[in-house]
Parts: sequence; C-alpha cells; structure tokens
Amino acid sequence: MWRVAFVAVLSLKGHLALVADELPGGHSQWVLPSGSVRAGEPYREAAARMLRDVVGALPVRGGAVEGCRWAQVPVPAGRSRREAHVFIFRLAADGDPPEHLPWKGVTRWAEPEEWPELCTRCDLPDVDVLLTGYLEGWIPDGRITLGP
Repeated sequence: MWRVAFVAVLSLKGHLALVADELPGGHSQWVLPSGSVRAGEPYREAAARMLRDVVGALPVRGGAVEGCRWAQVPVPAGRSRREAHVFIFRLAADGDPPEHLPWKGVTRWAEPEEWPELCTRCDLPDVDVLLTGYLEGWIPDGRITLGP
C-alpha cells in the first residue's frame, strides 16, 4: 500500500501554498506539497519532515484537524492502494506570505475560490471543505474522513 502525507500550509490571510507538480510532456499542475510515508513512519512524523522541506525555518503552528482518505478495498483496476492524510499548518508571521517557499520548484498562493480544483488534482475528495471548515472553525479537531 502506498501511504502519502499532504501538507496544507495556509497564510494568515487564508491563502494556500501550492507547488508545481511536473507532468509528462512538460506540463505542470498546482497541487498540495506531498510525499511518501516511509515504512514504519507515523503520518504525523512524515508531515513534519515534509513541512521542514516546504517552509524551511519559517515559524508555523499546526492545526488539530487531520484529513484522512482511507485506502479503498477493493482497488479499481489499474490503481494501487493508497492511503493519504492531510495535515494543516498556519504560517505564524504577519503580513503577506513569502513569494517562494524553500520547497523544490515554484510556489503559488491560492485563494479559497481556487481550492475545489485540488479535489481532482490530489484525488482528495472534500479537501476544499476540510480547509474551509478549518479556517472558519466549524470542523472539529481530530481526524476527518475525506470521501468514501
């Protein structure tokens, strides 16, 4: 099973950090920073490792909400089993977010109206609702299941 951790970094103004994901043919799309979870590594530790890659030394605070997309059984033909967790972090610095984060490649700061596109790009149903609910305070702390 492929285990993936996604890191959702929000600015104080509610903008979401997206990074370029290079696709075959020289095309790219904007996605949440993510990476594979190592064997025996808890999801939260993997997210902390990736967060250091994404923001470097910028001060952040972690959210108490974790979005979970559990592995499907059975797996559709041609796909591998994948379990994904989304961890939310807020930049602690006032003002505009930095134009570029230390993460490899380009950074783009997306406004909430652009978030629904993430559902299809990251294969994370309702990730836009998770982030909106976190920002607006109506999603409770703890693990939230994303999609079926």
